[in-house]
Parts: sequence; C-alpha cells; structure tokens
Amino acid sequence: MAEIQSDKNTDTLEISFFEVLGFFKKYLLVLIAAAVLSAIIGVAFSFLLAKRYTAQTILLPELGSSRNSSFFSMALGGGSDPSGKLVPELYPNILSTIPFGQYLLKIPVVDENNVSYPSLESYMNRDSSQSFLSSLMSFGRTPKEDTKAKSPNPNIKILAFTSKQERMVNAAKNLVQATVGTTDGIITIESEMTDPVVAAMVVDASEKYLIEYVSDYTISKTTQQVDFLQKRVQEARKRQQSAEYALQAYRDTHRNTFLNVARIEEQRLQAEYVLSQAIYSDLSTKMEQFKIREKEEKPVFKVLEPVRVPLAKSSPKRLFIGIIFSVLGLFATLTYIIFFKEKLHKQLV
Repeated sequence: MAEIQSDKNTDTLEISFFEVLGFFKKYLLVLIAAAVLSAIIGVAFSFLLAKRYTAQTILLPELGSSRNSSFFSMALGGGSDPSGKLVPELYPNILSTIPFGQYLLKIPVVDENNVSYPSLESYMNRDSSQSFLSSLMSFGRTPKEDTKAKSPNPNIKILAFTSKQERMVNAAKNLVQATVGTTDGIITIESEMTDPVVAAMVVDASEKYLIEYVSDYTISKTTQQVDFLQKRVQEARKRQQSAEYALQAYRDTHRNTFLNVARIEEQRLQAEYVLSQAIYSDLSTKMEQFKIREKEEKPVFKVLEPVRVPLAKSSPKRLFIGIIFSVLGLFATLTYIIFFKEKLHKQLV
C-alpha cells in the first residue's frame, strides 16, 4: 500500500511539473511581450523625468593630531589637556542644521545658462518648470497659503519661520549630503540638482561652511584668550608708559634735591615702573604663546577631490527604470493570467 501511495504522489508531481511547463510554453510569447513592452514604457517614462547632476568634493581631515605633539606646545607647557577638536563623525550633523540651510539660501548662484541669481533662494523660487512631468503634476495646483510666523517677544532671540520659509530652509539643507568613512575618516560632500553649475556652487559653499565651522569651534577658546590678552597688554602698556613718564618727570623736577623724602618717592615711582614693565613683558609673552597655540589648533583639511561641474547626469537611470518596469509588468501579467484568465487558484482549492 505504501508503494502504491508513493507512486501516486510521484505521478501527481510529474503531472504538476508538466502542467507548469505547459503553462509557460503556452504564454511564453505573451510574457516576453509584456516584459518588453513594460521596459519600453519605463524607458519612455524616464524621459519625462528631469535630468539631475551630482557634484561632489572629497576632504581629508586632520586625524589623530594633538597640540601636545608639537615642539612649540611642549615649550609653551601645553600639558596633557585634550585639544577639544570635533570628531569627523559629527560633520554630517553640521551640514543638516537650520543655520546651514539659512546660510545656503543666501549664497549667490549662477546657472548653466550663465544667468545670475542674487541668492539660492531666488533660484529655487524661479518660475520655471524642471521637466514635462513636473509641469503636469503642478498644473491646476493652487499654491498653499503662507502661514505667518508666530514670533515670540522680539527681545528674545528665537527663530520663527513662516511655513514657506521653513519649507525653503528644509529644502536647502536637504540639497547636501555628507558622509564620513568609518575607517579612513574621508569626508564626501555631494549635491544632486537639475543644474550642474548650481550643484557645484552649493557643494563649494558647503565645504567652506564646514571648514569655517570646525575651525571656529576648535580655536574659539584660544581666540577668546588671545582677545583677552590683547586688551590686557594694551592696558599694561599704558600703565608702563604712565609709570615711566611719572618717574622721569619726578627726576627732572627734583634733580638737585638731596632730601630723604624725595628719594623715597623716587624709589616708589621706580618700583611702580619696574612692576608695570614686568607685567607688560609677561602679558606680551603669554599673548604670543597663545597666538602660536591658536595657529596650531586650527584644523587642517586636505582637498583630495576638488569641486567640479559634473558633465554626465547621475539620474534618471533609464536602464534601471526599464528593468523595474519590466519586472513589474511581468508580475502583473502573470497575476492576470493566473487569477483572471486561467483561474488556477480555484483549481487548487
């Protein structure tokens, strides 16, 4: 009985296999035609999409450096305090902030037709359709009303945007993508736009913003110390000059005086002059030391790949779109044949 049951199962499997072969043989031309037609539709659809170009730059930041390793810092007594530099992993976060979006909206740009715009915001607001598909999608669409910004007390410095301003800032900062290599720390900044020249200018502005932000963050404390010392040096210099003038004036007016009281006053003025001179000399030395430290702490970025205007488009990828449409068309045709024409699902019940 077991052998008979096994033979029946084998026959059933063989019949099912031949039925599948017969099914694909019957509809082979239909499936091929559906796949080819869907691919053609996909490629035709890709021509309705706007061409986009990707501009990029590659930077190599200073890694593993510390001011303690330099000769000047050791001479200045830099000690073992950390330099407080930003790690490269945080750089993409810098290029995804609202202040960065505001910065981008203010940069002047020139498009590929050599048309100048006073700012990126005016370029983004220009009245021109990017593609036939975008014009179809925007046809008959009424613009949204701009919601007024709910500004708090004007004496409090808090950002307040209208809905349009917020959309513009978000759109601007989303134009730029930054990535950092996990092993080498190489920074890649890129932007994909419909205009290759504008894309290159946006990447260039992003590179400058990142370098300036990181440099300002790294040396801000030392810069404040230099500014503080410069003011103190000016005050010490004035004090030294006043003490020197007072001492010399006293000596001129008491040249032939031999009283002990006069000598005491001269000694007091002499001590004041020596003290002011020592303070001025000490502050000047410290100021020069902090200026050297400020130069040492400034991060170094090496441009591995400079920004250039892209010549080849990065999207749409017509071959990829054609393959996707072909697979979808093949799947849709199979679904129609199985469930609607042959109704094979009813035979399986």
